Amino acid sequence: MRKQFAKRYINGIKNSNIILPKVDDLSANVFHIFPIRTSRRDELQAFLAARGVQTLVHYPIPPHKQECYREWNNLSFPITEQIHREELSLPISPVMIDEDILRVIEEVNSFK
Repeated sequence: MRKQFAKRYINGIKNSNIILPKVDDLSANVFHIFPIRTSRRDELQAFLAARGVQTLVHYPIPPHKQECYREWNNLSFPITEQIHREELSLPISPVMIDEDILRVIEEVNSFK
């Protein structure tokens, strides 16, 4: 179900503010999360929350800034840091129904 929902997200989300995951082979990914990216992540998250769409920020701390890598904490990895500022996970669950996915797509597409 997650693969089917991910395909619907990929085909249905048409918003220039959103960067979708690049997937060459849908069958090779289990989509335990569906991460999108936007430079306006916090705005989008608030927008969706106000419309009843729950999202999560997965992995909010870049690996090199985590305590377990403290010897790297002072280093800068701009691409990694950008990804961690922009990532937002859309709901994706096998208990969702088609109408849920369609509603998320519509709300994401309506974000200006």
